[in-house]
Amino acid sequence: MLSYPKTPAMALRAIGMHPKYAGYGYTVEILKITKNHPEYTYRLAKAVYPQIMEKFGCTRSALDRNIRFAIERTWENGNQVLLQHLFGAFGTNWIPTNTEFISVLTDLVLHGSIDDLSADSVAEAR
Repeated sequence: MLSYPKTPAMALRAIGMHPKYAGYGYTVEILKITKNHPEYTYRLAKAVYPQIMEKFGCTRSALDRNIRFAIERTWENGNQVLLQHLFGAFGTNWIPTNTEFISVLTDLVLHGSIDDLSADSVAEAR
């Protein structure tokens, strides 16, 4: 079983996202919110982004752009093995959207391991 960190910052560092990017800080805060409220994962624009924009004093376009930039750099320079493991079902030939990225990382911080996540899915299906 592959165990992963359950804190947002540790999860981002594990995949190779560098803290020097503004998008890193935004993503950590988003993951803190979606960890406590997973239902917000697919309502980022209305439920989460306004909180982040207020906290950091940034615009919606800057928020989106900085997160997208951090994701792109992580995709190019990050932990390729771990990224393949996490996003393998979707393939790593494309860069995920902000929402897709947040969704997968929210699952990671909630469940802590891919094997646990698979077991949870199986148990729910029964």
